[in-house]
Amino acid sequence: MIKKISIHNYKSFHPTTLAAIDFDTGKQATFIYGLNGAGKSAIGEVVHGRSVQDDTFAHCQVETTGTGPFRHLVYNHAFAGRVIGETMQGIFTIGEVDTAKQKEIDEKDAENAALDIDVTVLRGRVEVAQKLVDDEISRGIDDIWKAHGTGKATKLASMLEGYGRNKKGFFNDLRTYEVAQGTKLDTIARLEQRYADVSGTETSKTVPPIDLSGLADTEEDAIWADPVEVSAASRLAPLIAKLGNGDWVDQGRAYVWDEQCPFCQQRLPHDFEDELAKLLEGGRKLKIDKIAVLVSNYALRLEQLQERMSGVFDDPITKETGLELAWSKLEGQMKASLSLMRTKQAKPSNAIKIKIADHQPMRDALAALKAKVDDFNKRILDRSGERTKIRKMFYEVLQADRAEAYAAHDAALAPLEAQLTAVKALTVELEQRIAINTLRLAELRGQQTGVDASVEAINARLQDMGITSFWITRKDGDGHLYCLARPHDVNCSAQSLSEGEKTLISFLYFIELIKGSHEETGNVEVGKTIVVIDDPISSLSQNYIYDVATIIQHQLIKPLAGLPKVRQVIVLTHNLFFFHELIYQLAGGSLEKAAAKCQLLRVQKNDYSAVVALDPLALMNDYDALWQVLRDARDNKAPVQVVPNTMRCILEQFFTFTAGTADLANALKCLAVADHSNKFTPLERYLNRGSHKDGINGPPIDWSQYDTDYYMGKLRALLKAVGHENHYLRKMGEEVPQVSVA
Repeated sequence: MIKKISIHNYKSFHPTTLAAIDFDTGKQATFIYGLNGAGKSAIGEVVHGRSVQDDTFAHCQVETTGTGPFRHLVYNHAFAGRVIGETMQGIFTIGEVDTAKQKEIDEKDAENAALDIDVTVLRGRVEVAQKLVDDEISRGIDDIWKAHGTGKATKLASMLEGYGRNKKGFFNDLRTYEVAQGTKLDTIARLEQRYADVSGTETSKTVPPIDLSGLADTEEDAIWADPVEVSAASRLAPLIAKLGNGDWVDQGRAYVWDEQCPFCQQRLPHDFEDELAKLLEGGRKLKIDKIAVLVSNYALRLEQLQERMSGVFDDPITKETGLELAWSKLEGQMKASLSLMRTKQAKPSNAIKIKIADHQPMRDALAALKAKVDDFNKRILDRSGERTKIRKMFYEVLQADRAEAYAAHDAALAPLEAQLTAVKALTVELEQRIAINTLRLAELRGQQTGVDASVEAINARLQDMGITSFWITRKDGDGHLYCLARPHDVNCSAQSLSEGEKTLISFLYFIELIKGSHEETGNVEVGKTIVVIDDPISSLSQNYIYDVATIIQHQLIKPLAGLPKVRQVIVLTHNLFFFHELIYQLAGGSLEKAAAKCQLLRVQKNDYSAVVALDPLALMNDYDALWQVLRDARDNKAPVQVVPNTMRCILEQFFTFTAGTADLANALKCLAVADHSNKFTPLERYLNRGSHKDGINGPPIDWSQYDTDYYMGKLRALLKAVGHENHYLRKMGEEVPQVSVA
């Protein structure tokens, strides 16, 4: 079915802005009303032009929905002109040669009609299933895109360049970096450091020389636990040993001066210094000297280590080695040991216990640092290759972060895609069955064709209408062509037909063409035919309006049971009586129910044509239609040029109804005599000048000089003068004053 027609730059439609006409595909019939010149005919011409691929209409659009392709047939003046000539091309229709074949044709037609409905339903299900799949894909892509945001917030953001807002590309690419579960990956921070390394100018790194050898020997020396006593060779030894103050005596020795005791200030014995030397020299002196050497060396080693370690931790490469912690512990242990050693040095007679420092963590950290330094040096030898590795690992980390999101998406998408595949497969299966049936129908119809059925059908309808003055028959010598026949002339000229007769016979020919073809081997699918009929009662006598409306109703919209029905009917007309008759026949005589049975539209024209929805109760007759034009002009929906002629027609009908005269001028003169004024003379001149052309009115009129509201007021005043102001208000949709009842 036609879903939408879009027109611009054609006839009275806007040159650049598309005018969209939306059709209700839930209703088979659409009736469109509009005054002559409003732009109705352009609609049918666009449909025909697009169907025959006329380049003139390439900029316009006709959108369809449902199982196509569709056959578009348009009845309009151009069609009538093509049909009515000295001969008419024959229409090949189904005959009654083989009832068995006809039965099969009917069955195939019915089956295809049912299959068309099923396919339409299935395509709706495909759309729903496709939307569910698309929604899940969109959701999954958005979920994975979070990894892009994570990566953009790192120092490796440049490695994501090239995606822009291409979420789908990122989604597809990232999942290719999936690694086996349990694979150890570098952290983002580590990768950032590696990228910084390879982006710098440093050519190589070295591990500072850290020597821990010999420290344990010093810490384990037995001298720390050995009390260093004074020598027994001195006669002072027993007293010193008894007092336990050999270290104190040794310290005071430096204060002896001029053979005088530094403590009691008494003169010392003459051999005191010799005895004191015997007491403190010898083995004790050797041990004290050893302690001093050990302490000095240990302190020097600690100082050297501290100097070597200063600045080491400025290099980020040491962060993950544990070196800082290992050194902090070792330094603390060595400081504690050195403090104890110095205590021993100060008081050699005391026994101390030195805790052996744990050097292994430091050695392990140094080994780890060396491995990292070696790795760094190796990596920067090939900076390009290193950047490639970093990029790969970066994407692997991002993918691992979204691994669960991928799994959830795949789990949700799988059943949706399975459902979509199943519905699509079923749709294809039914479409194939339709295609097979269509081929069979073409074969059957090719065996059952003839032109006699169309001739008989057209002539039968002419007789039903009481027309016996002419009919059609086969042209002598060519059974595939029709010609006009009259009672005394079996091969007369079609030019003898009146305009109304041409309209009638071309319309009947069109009705037959709907179920037939100009080609003997043509394949006709009535169920896929879209019919557009433009003013089929133009030039016809009012007597035939009922007949034409009945044919449209019972041949196209509601055919008898078993007969094929066209897919869509669009009727355009300027005749309000015919418009109402179409609605009445379809809606069972109820205008109120018309909107539920068919779509009603109206073509209106101001500067350009437009199509709007129509309330079936809004236009009751031609007189109402004239008032509608005035309302449109007031609301800037119709050009002001139509106002004079419309007012004139309204007043002529009004005075015919109320005064029994169709002479508007005489009615106005009588009103002037009764009113003793000429206040309506300007209105009369406005109506005459705007609706007639003569020698004076011939030149173009500048309509911008006329105040439409002013003449609307004159019209109201005129009707008020004859006692019918409320009639004006009701017709113009304005509020009617309420009359109070005492």
